[in-house]
Amino acid sequence: MTIRLLRQLVCFGIVGVAATLTHYLMALGSHEGLGLNLYAANLLGYVTAMTVSFYGHGWLTFRVTLTRSTLQRFVIASVSTFLSSEILLWALETGTSLPHRITLSIVVISVPVVSFILNKFWVYRPGSAASGT
Repeated sequence: MTIRLLRQLVCFGIVGVAATLTHYLMALGSHEGLGLNLYAANLLGYVTAMTVSFYGHGWLTFRVTLTRSTLQRFVIASVSTFLSSEILLWALETGTSLPHRITLSIVVISVPVVSFILNKFWVYRPGSAASGT
């Protein structure tokens, strides 16, 4: 494993944790503090977390110049990853007799791996925009 890949993996994890905390705190704060409907608050948290992820991964993880096309690919990848996680969870829950703790664990572990691959090789792909160092 190269130093660059290791750095990207560490940064991907840091940005992911920051985005997750942002999602939770924004959703919780807008629901409890502003009285926003829980589902609307969750959507607001998700969109805010996507913003953290987009800029965090662009600037910190993959160090690229962000463009409109990068944003379009990011949105497609993020929504696709979310929908895929829901489908995978449904398939595991209905197609196996595994306990829900195991099926959810499989989803929670596999989604970041797929997300990293999509982000590295498609969303923030080398040469898609002027790359930094």
